[in-house]
Amino acid sequence: MTLYVFMFITLLLLSVGEVIYGNKKVVLIGGGLLSLLAGLRYYSGYDFAPYYSFFHDLTGIQDVFNGKIDAESGYLLLNYLFLKLGLNFYAFILFFAFLSMGLLINFLYRNAPYPSLILFYYFSRFFLARDMGQIRGSIASIILLYSVKYMKEKQLFKFLVVVFVASLFHITALIFIVGYLYENYLYDGSWKQLTFLFLLALTIGLIIQNPSLYLWAIPQRYAPYFTNPAYTSGKWLMNPVLWMQLLVFFGALLFTGIKKDSTYRTYHNLYFLASLSLIAFGNLATVGGRLSSPFATYEMFVAPYLILNFTKNKLVNLVLYLGFTVVIFLLIFVLSGDYVHFIPYDTLLN
Repeated sequence: MTLYVFMFITLLLLSVGEVIYGNKKVVLIGGGLLSLLAGLRYYSGYDFAPYYSFFHDLTGIQDVFNGKIDAESGYLLLNYLFLKLGLNFYAFILFFAFLSMGLLINFLYRNAPYPSLILFYYFSRFFLARDMGQIRGSIASIILLYSVKYMKEKQLFKFLVVVFVASLFHITALIFIVGYLYENYLYDGSWKQLTFLFLLALTIGLIIQNPSLYLWAIPQRYAPYFTNPAYTSGKWLMNPVLWMQLLVFFGALLFTGIKKDSTYRTYHNLYFLASLSLIAFGNLATVGGRLSSPFATYEMFVAPYLILNFTKNKLVNLVLYLGFTVVIFLLIFVLSGDYVHFIPYDTLLN
């Protein structure tokens, strides 16, 4: 636990230093530290054992595409290349961590005025569960960041290419097509539309809890996610993550000018779809969580936008932002009990 608190404090100090000195290159230090933290782990975090098995279950190039292993072909192809090079799983994990974080840092550096502030929030909200756990979903969500430019410019072909690449690592990336349609053809910014979409999501959420109505349309591979009690015990409307997301969404809508900012309005719209996804998939905690994840990623832009524009005093806003991020870290990682999946932190270097 001490290591994660140390990393949290380090990222906090790097964020403050970036604001004071105005040097965006500070984010490279934070990104490098997080890459090492995720890449050098040994049986720490979610899904380490299954990913280890995926790597060693590959017997040839045919296993990348024949569906024998329960993972997407792009991810398996990277595994296969490392096997052919004679490298082990731990070399692969280290490479994958630097690849994921490298893509994230590059995007933040090019698109955020203070990328270390965003990275600090990302660590508190997403990093441990994703980059130290569900790494396929993590890199898919990070790749999707690069599609937003084409979404805004209505360059459908380029947008679909990026989404397709992301889907090679996690199939849920395909749901981002809904984001394209909503942003470019459905969104009108009215309260009437917001109300309608909430009611629609609630109706679907009620239906989804009766799998006999639609299970015939679900591929056999995914059927357990809709019927197995291990995956259908979600809290639905009592989900604290849902309420936190709604608080951030409506806070930005009511107390900032986010609708007038062309870039952040898109982030805000995509983030709204995260809450709708959680509502629409009712008690299906795993399905709802995974399908909402690509949209939830934009919280790392919307939450800072809300807090850093909360008052006219920039120093007060910065203090509020740092305090808010501390609360998020405590809620998501500590008070939720998730920390037990990450301790002790072991590495091959021990």
